[in-house]
Amino acid sequence: MSQSLTRSLIFRAGLTMAGIVILALTSMLGSIMIAETASGDAAAINQAGSLRMQAYRLLSTRLQAPVDDEVLRQQVERFDVGLASPAIAELIPDDPRHPLADRYASVVETWEGMLRPVLLTAEARPPQALAAQVVKFVSEVDSLVNQLQQEAESRIQMLRLFQGIVLFLTLILVFIAMYKLVNDVMPPLRELFHVVNRSRQGDFEGHVDYAGDDELGLISRTINQMNESLSQMYAQLEQRVEAKTAELKRSNESLRLLYQAARQLNSSTPGSENFREVLERLEQVTGTGPITLCLSHGEAERAYQRISTQRGDRPDFCQAPDCGTCLSGERVPPRVRPVVVSESDRRYGVLLMQYPAISPPQRWQMDLVETVAGLIATTLSLSQNNDEQRRLALMDERAVIARELHDSLAQSLSYLKIQVARLQSLIRQQRSADEQEAVIDELREGLNSAYRQLRELLNTFRLKMTEPGLEAALNETVREFAQRGELKILLEYELRHCPLTPNEEIHVLQIVREALSNVVHHAKAENCDIHLQTTDSGQVKVCIRDDGVGLPAQHARPNHYGTTIMNERAAGLGGTLDMHNRDVGGTEAILCFTPQVTTGSESVNMLGGVQ
Repeated sequence: MSQSLTRSLIFRAGLTMAGIVILALTSMLGSIMIAETASGDAAAINQAGSLRMQAYRLLSTRLQAPVDDEVLRQQVERFDVGLASPAIAELIPDDPRHPLADRYASVVETWEGMLRPVLLTAEARPPQALAAQVVKFVSEVDSLVNQLQQEAESRIQMLRLFQGIVLFLTLILVFIAMYKLVNDVMPPLRELFHVVNRSRQGDFEGHVDYAGDDELGLISRTINQMNESLSQMYAQLEQRVEAKTAELKRSNESLRLLYQAARQLNSSTPGSENFREVLERLEQVTGTGPITLCLSHGEAERAYQRISTQRGDRPDFCQAPDCGTCLSGERVPPRVRPVVVSESDRRYGVLLMQYPAISPPQRWQMDLVETVAGLIATTLSLSQNNDEQRRLALMDERAVIARELHDSLAQSLSYLKIQVARLQSLIRQQRSADEQEAVIDELREGLNSAYRQLRELLNTFRLKMTEPGLEAALNETVREFAQRGELKILLEYELRHCPLTPNEEIHVLQIVREALSNVVHHAKAENCDIHLQTTDSGQVKVCIRDDGVGLPAQHARPNHYGTTIMNERAAGLGGTLDMHNRDVGGTEAILCFTPQVTTGSESVNMLGGVQ
């Protein structure tokens, strides 16, 4: 049997259980065997006890007068049968030296040699002598009964002794098993439970000191190895978690930097202070620096502005005004990384990042710097585009002013110049006063017309949309003209779902103002309705209706440019303007145009369906 098998807890527990089972079986089998041997003791004792009664009965029969020989003979035969009965004979040992065998032989000898012959003989004997022999025989039988009782009691004592020995051995075996359990199993088991509980709570530093070769030793070694593996794994996981946490923190800081930089650079016109704050936060997040931003025009070899996180805005390596080496990014000083600031192949400068010699910038740092450089380039590009748009808008506005002056006031002044030349000619020719007065009247009418046109132009060019959106500006216009002409004006605005460009809003507002001006000065109306809506085809429709006198037959009079300007504005919107008299009286002006928001796309009707 191998040594590892004998040290097994299961094997030892099995041996203990087997020993207890064997002892129990031995006790039961021994009890059964002893009980079997003692099963005839009671019958033998009863049978032996009945011999005493039969002996006295024989004495009584023998002493009767006359003696009934047949009855006596039958009683003697029954006594012989009883004395030799198997109940007694089977309990008599074969060893003649055994006390029970000796006592039985003495009873048989007394019966056959003394009492039986006396009882069967016909010779008369004194009753006292016969009774004395019977009493002696009965004492012999009593001795046999006592011996039988002693033999039965000895078997019971043997059974008790045997069961006591078996019970004692069982208790010893159980005690040994409990002793082994308490001293060899429970201490390492408690230690195992303690280590397992620590492991359940996340503490893998526990160690089991038990080093036996049994199952507990195997479990202890396994748990120790498992704890060591888990400790190493947790240490690696903690390192990875710390690295991931640091990476996430760095990513959050980078995103916050980009968000704040984009918000700050796009919130207002970019300046040196905005750029400096962005560069300082970039230096804090990346942990490198100083960082310098050099701005230049295109491919120029000299920077027009230098912004640095280093004091004085001049880094140590700066060689200004010789900026060509840094701006080109080809021959930068050592420990400096250049990042070109460009947008759509247009260069705006370079971003120079200094770093320690022992810690070159990592990939994430360069990515963050390049992203910030892209934000700066986008900001500069948007700023230049805005400046260009404002410049174009200013030129467009000046062109509009020149066109308006040319189409209105310039023609009136030309007409007045012609009339002045006519008046000078009449004066030189000394024409009549009536002819001169007619020319003077035409001059006066021309000046009045030119003055009205000038005021209209001034009102047009001084118009401001102080409130955001067309609806607010129209409400202000309605209040202005209602007070000016003591007129009831109703505005129905249904364009809240259709956004207009600022240019479209200005043109619509000017057309409405011009129409209201005509209503106030010429229509003699009491009510006026303004309705703005979208048509099923996606066009914007503006209707101005009044209940005045209506349009004259020739409403497009010479030297009156209001209607002409309204038509030009409608043409500028890519739409049409229709002015006509209403059947119920008054005038109706209808402006229709397609807004830029729906140009080139499928138009949407009022119910949201695609046309």
